[in-house]
Amino acid sequence: MIEYIRESIKRFSEQHPHVHGKPVHILKPFTEDINFNSILKSIESMIPESLTGNFEVIYVGDFSKFHKNDRALNAFFKDGAIYITNKQESGADLIDDIVHEIAHSIEKTPEYNDIIYGDNTVESEFLAKRRTLSHIVDKPTYGILKYLNPNYNVSFDDHLYKDLGYDYLRVLTSNLFYSPYAITSLKEYWANGFENYLLGDKQKLKDLSPMLYNVIVEVFEQGENKYEY
Repeated sequence: MIEYIRESIKRFSEQHPHVHGKPVHILKPFTEDINFNSILKSIESMIPESLTGNFEVIYVGDFSKFHKNDRALNAFFKDGAIYITNKQESGADLIDDIVHEIAHSIEKTPEYNDIIYGDNTVESEFLAKRRTLSHIVDKPTYGILKYLNPNYNVSFDDHLYKDLGYDYLRVLTSNLFYSPYAITSLKEYWANGFENYLLGDKQKLKDLSPMLYNVIVEVFEQGENKYEY
């Protein structure tokens, strides 16, 4: 009987994929052979349920936003839903995308937003790195004001991605940012750090971005202790 129940639960989970009870709808099949249920279980083991309260559903498919602005966009978070492309090269790429968007959902939760941004330590760390970067790559040739704007800016994003290029930036910023995408905005700095705290090299993240690292640890501690009352 116990074995039958276990098999029934397993079949149900395979037929109704979810992350901590949040449904996952595959609107278009993955282009590669991916063990999706195993990935979802891995995410559940890494991220406590208390940190997943600000999204309600995950959609997998090919959405129009992925094809705008000549950018290779793979995922986004909007209005309580996470959208993931079905065009994944590997399971590792897929788990990166989901974890990254969960990070964006976390920062929009008031209590965690206050931990992340409330005292401005993460923003100060981010802008100090941006200021250093401006002297390394652009000197006086590109407006310093754009480097000192922590919010997303389309023209600045294009400058990083198209004018300078991520390969170039990856070499020049290896002692500043975990990856070039973290340069994009303060919110991407957070999400990139969260992603690499779970899936990358924690010590490297701590060495490069100690304020960000400390905030991520605090968010996890808050999440893990949330229901211990």
